[in-house]
Amino acid sequence: MELKEFTKELYEFADEVNDAARRQLGSRKIGKNRSYGVATRTLQKSLTYSISKGKIVFESPQPYAAFIHWGVNGTRKRRGAPFSFKYDNPSEKHVDAIYQWMKDKPVRLRTAGGQFRSQQPYQSERTGKIVDPKRSVAYAIAKSIKRKGIVGLRYYIVALETIVPQYRDKLGSALIDDFLSAFKFKTDNITIAPK
Repeated sequence: MELKEFTKELYEFADEVNDAARRQLGSRKIGKNRSYGVATRTLQKSLTYSISKGKIVFESPQPYAAFIHWGVNGTRKRRGAPFSFKYDNPSEKHVDAIYQWMKDKPVRLRTAGGQFRSQQPYQSERTGKIVDPKRSVAYAIAKSIKRKGIVGLRYYIVALETIVPQYRDKLGSALIDDFLSAFKFKTDNITIAPK
C-alpha cells in the first residue's frame, strides 16, 4: 500500500515542527534588538529533519545542540538535565566561546556606576601584565555558567506540543484516504474499488 497522502502530510508536519523550533530559538525581541539572546543564529539555521519509512528524525549538525535543548547541570545548581559540568573553573575553550559571543552581540562593559568603560587592553599596575577587560568578563561569565548550569530551551518539545494538535486529524485523515484508495473487493470477475 502506498502512503502518498500520508507522506505528503508528514512532510508538511515536519516542516511546521522545524519552523516552530526555529522560532522558539530566536523569537525574542526587545526594543531595536531583533535577536535578543541569539548571537549568530547558527543553531537556529542548522535545524533539519529527515523522513524514512514513516519516521521523522529532527537533528542539527551543531555539537552543542543537545546542550541547548536539554540544558546542563551546574557544579552548584541542578537543572534536571542529562549533562553536567564537572569543574568550577572554565577551560580556555569555554572562555574563548564566551569572548566570541561578546564580540558577536556586541557587549559593552560598564563601570559599577553604570557608565560605559574602555574595552581596550591595558597594563596592570599591580602585576605589570597586559589585561584585556573583555576577556576578564568572559572568564567571569564562563565561571558563572559552570556553577549555575544552563537552562534547557527544549525547542523541539515546545514545537511538537504546539504543532501535534493541529496535525492529529490531518495525518489520520490522510492515512485513511491512503487505505481506502488501496482497498479493493474482488468477487469472481468483478472488482470494486472506491473512488
